[in-house]
Amino acid sequence: MATDSAPPLAGLLLAATIAALATFVHTLPFPPFTMGSRHPVDAILIAISIGIVVRNLVPLPGLLRPGIKYAVKSVLPFAIVLMGAKLDFFDVLRVSGQALATNLICVTVALGFTLWACQKAKVSRRLGLLIGVGTAICGGTAIAVTAPIVEAEDNETAFAITTITLFGLISIPVFPLIGTAIGLDQTEFGVWAGTAIHATPQVMAAAFSYGAEAGETAVIVKLVRVLLLAPVVVVIGAIYARDKRRHQQAHVPARTRFTTLFPPFILGFVALALAKTLNLLPDFTLHLAHSFLWEAGSLDVSMSDMVTTASSWLVTVAMAGVGLGVHLRGLAKVGLSALYVGLGAAVVLAAFSLGMLKLLL
Repeated sequence: MATDSAPPLAGLLLAATIAALATFVHTLPFPPFTMGSRHPVDAILIAISIGIVVRNLVPLPGLLRPGIKYAVKSVLPFAIVLMGAKLDFFDVLRVSGQALATNLICVTVALGFTLWACQKAKVSRRLGLLIGVGTAICGGTAIAVTAPIVEAEDNETAFAITTITLFGLISIPVFPLIGTAIGLDQTEFGVWAGTAIHATPQVMAAAFSYGAEAGETAVIVKLVRVLLLAPVVVVIGAIYARDKRRHQQAHVPARTRFTTLFPPFILGFVALALAKTLNLLPDFTLHLAHSFLWEAGSLDVSMSDMVTTASSWLVTVAMAGVGLGVHLRGLAKVGLSALYVGLGAAVVLAAFSLGMLKLLL
């Protein structure tokens, strides 16, 4: 009889298969998956959606449970560590301090508003944090990183990613219409899109549709915003661990408090980001002799690009596992209040960043 002690291989293979399908669907050559040369619908949202459909339409044998849990509990933390390879802290110094200050203020406002709105709407603080970081920083990626830190349930993670992606997709046509109506120039629109739209693919889709200069500006501003992910999740981890101790939900000896405040995978994330910043992840060239598989020649390899690609794939696998753990009745219990909070956070961030833009530029 299959139990949770069964090997995780079968469940992992199912999650990986769903991730591969999601990656394929993500690049389908028609809207909403492809707009111009951009792919605004994240593969992680598609993976969660497919996982939810499979979980609720097909009876899953107990043999799959260990692998599904392993994808969420073990694969995701490892993917978060690898995610650090795409963060270069020196990039902050290469863009204007004004962009950094604007993003920092907007992130603080978006997180603060979301937590306040969740308290008023009686939405759980964990879900509020997920919606807040997704709105303020970088969409589904920020939610995937934050979810294990605050011990979020699968239903909360899935709901937050779906909500954030929905409003991010709505931003793609709405932002250019508003920008045109109020007469934003290319630079102004690029700063606004990079500061206020949730996920990077959505930022690029909206900004490049407004113009090449707007797109290039938006990418730089969004990069600064993404770099805030590391300090924000470290602070969230510290606060969450402190609150657990305060409510006597965690009994941590003094000698292990540091690793409780900063979970090992977050320490690994920051360490790999520092390695990227200090150029400790090498680029190298492979010199290939002729074989029946390839021609003779040289192949340039970037270690950070390889690690980042692996991270994106593993996050997608983990999110497929999240979807496979979600029952629709449980997702419905989250309620419309959280959806309204996500909408409110998106509107507040867009309006506040536009106000700052008019004030500073």
